[in-house]
Amino acid sequence: MSKADASDTVSASASSATSAPSGGMAAPWPETLEARVAQLLAAGESVTLLTVISRTGSAPRDAGTRALYTQNGPEGTVGGGLLEARAMEAAAQSLFMGTSSQVSCDMSGFTPDSDMICGGGMDVLCEVLTPNKAPLFALAAQALRAGVGGVWVVDVNREPPLRRLYLDCLPENVGPATDSALPLDASLDIAPVRALLAQRKGRPGLVTSDACRIYVEPLAAPPVLLLCGGGHVSLEVARLAHVCGFIVDVVDDRPEFSNPQRFPMARHCHVLPDYENLVEACGIGRHHYVAVITRGHGFDRETLTQALTSHAQYIGMIGSKTKRDQIYAILRGQGVPDSELAAVCCPIGLTIEAETPQQIAVSIVAELLAVQAGTLKRLRFEE
Repeated sequence: MSKADASDTVSASASSATSAPSGGMAAPWPETLEARVAQLLAAGESVTLLTVISRTGSAPRDAGTRALYTQNGPEGTVGGGLLEARAMEAAAQSLFMGTSSQVSCDMSGFTPDSDMICGGGMDVLCEVLTPNKAPLFALAAQALRAGVGGVWVVDVNREPPLRRLYLDCLPENVGPATDSALPLDASLDIAPVRALLAQRKGRPGLVTSDACRIYVEPLAAPPVLLLCGGGHVSLEVARLAHVCGFIVDVVDDRPEFSNPQRFPMARHCHVLPDYENLVEACGIGRHHYVAVITRGHGFDRETLTQALTSHAQYIGMIGSKTKRDQIYAILRGQGVPDSELAAVCCPIGLTIEAETPQQIAVSIVAELLAVQAGTLKRLRFEE
């Protein structure tokens, strides 16, 4: 919830300052860890993929937490503190030696004056990935981008660990759904590994198969945040949401406010005159998060009206309670039921008395994360 409205103006000089010259377009930021790994491997760089494969007690991170160790150091975290130090040290050593390893940290024996007094333990797989794995991770990144389901399976008893990717189908841009179109370490025969994943109730972790320890992990696409409006607030929201794990799409009626130079972290930058055909053009579905932050009340009302037909997981609209009441009155007159309007988070964001675009972004992204965690109703009720 913020004190600011969504009116954004950018002069021609300011707009040009956010754009790279012709031929100098910024490379898009990787949307997923799979895409980042594929990028590094394709450039000829080996990396260590750290994966928490099991957790006991009150350890800080659950199975499925991942991070990278590259030639330039760590990217991401598997928990912080002493565990983080041990895991990254092992990952660096694995990368240097070219040999995968596992590191275990039992925190139950730490003394109160240590930094790990929560108890429990974690096992972290430090898996060295070499450039020949680039096609596998590129395929996984394409599947995630296309919304294709799949499962990662790693035989952690093997040396080196044997990683395979199982997909429900091939993404459309890969080619015909034949085994010849797949890397050798990928398969479309997913039914048996779905059964293994079911043992974990769909969550990452270790299972036993034929007396072997197998790590299974669903290939789960990150949530997609659609920013309706590309002004100052949206730019800050895009930056923060991206680093918090969201795929970001942007739509505006003005090309200077929706382009890859202004939003290098965005997957898609749509330009829709008058925001027409918003749901279809942006592919809004039940797993989308939609933030209505356009440049005026009329556009806010129009985008909100269309977004409500998509049944997106989350819809929020910026503005004051007075603006909300005026827009809702118009929508009720158009037949929109109160139950649908009640599901909209408006004013958008958690109450932190935010004023600057950066502060407003914190309040909005915190609200998005609360939706993911299932705590939003409690937090907004307490407001």
